[in-house]
Amino acid sequence: MSTIYTFFKGRVALYAILKGMGIKEGDEVILPGFTCVVVPNAICYAGGRPVYVDIDPSDYNIDVNKIEEKITDKTKAIIAQHTFGIPARMDEIRSICKKYNLFLIEDACHCLGSTYRGVEMGNFGDAAFFSSQWSKPVTTGLGGWAQINNPDLISGMEKIYKEFNMPSKKEELLLDAQYNLYEKFLTPKLFWIAQSSYRKLSSLGVAVGSSSNDELEYEKPQNFEKRMGLTQERLLFKKLLNKEDIIVHRKKITNIYREYFLNEYDKLKNDNMEIIFLRFPLLVRDKRGILEKAKKLKIEIGDWFLSPLHPNLTGWEKVFYYKGACPIAEDISDRIINLPTHDKINEKEAKRIAEFVIRYR
Repeated sequence: MSTIYTFFKGRVALYAILKGMGIKEGDEVILPGFTCVVVPNAICYAGGRPVYVDIDPSDYNIDVNKIEEKITDKTKAIIAQHTFGIPARMDEIRSICKKYNLFLIEDACHCLGSTYRGVEMGNFGDAAFFSSQWSKPVTTGLGGWAQINNPDLISGMEKIYKEFNMPSKKEELLLDAQYNLYEKFLTPKLFWIAQSSYRKLSSLGVAVGSSSNDELEYEKPQNFEKRMGLTQERLLFKKLLNKEDIIVHRKKITNIYREYFLNEYDKLKNDNMEIIFLRFPLLVRDKRGILEKAKKLKIEIGDWFLSPLHPNLTGWEKVFYYKGACPIAEDISDRIINLPTHDKINEKEAKRIAEFVIRYR
């Protein structure tokens, strides 16, 4: 039986998991070098050291054949990210964790409904963390949760959780207002202007941002240790009760992209899994050019990942990543885009997006 703990952000959930596991100064945590910068940040905030493994270009997940060479006597855990909702190769990763007596943490922030051998992602590791930030499978504005599957970790998590604060009333009200604006007014054609405005307002402190300036500078923000507010928590559980509607919609939009990009879909498909795509990934020749053209034509296309530590293009060494460490991830970061599957994308818009990509790819 799993236990759920809700947090202000998914990265805070990861931080709590690491602290609950007893990660301390000098301990190493293995993760893919194709992730959001907040993931290695959380490892460093907990006192650990991130150790990066390159990705498998066939599924954009951690290359299981390269994990063991990175294991040392300081390694304490492996983070398996399910990129874009594509399940990582959990049989092999679990086997490695068992062999070396390591904790397994699933990064399920891109997942809702994806399964591996009939089991939903988030249920394979000792723990998993999820996100309900704006761009994630379920949206509460900001937010995240930890799912603890290993009962031996419960006492540690309970102790850590009691030390975390609730968000301020101002933060809750701002988040609620932002969420209502998102639901009522954001459309695919407003994606680019909304993204730009949100980032500017966040940097000025007018909006509650996904990533603070401190985080993008690899620093731990003040008041980082926060739980999820009650308003967001109620919204989260309401949405999770209706997750089948979300899954059905994402499947419908994915099937449209599949018609246009069958080769890419077949490359990712595996009989052992069902993929519920958060975003549909594609490789292009001129990433910058196609994103600039999409912005001009008001077509929503995502840039994940801009680098091995998205969205940061510099300063990687502050979280122990050095250029050339994951050459496949670095190459793919320069060429990958993704197509949205969320509930504001209808069939007509999905076809418009796909036809644009075919024209300019």
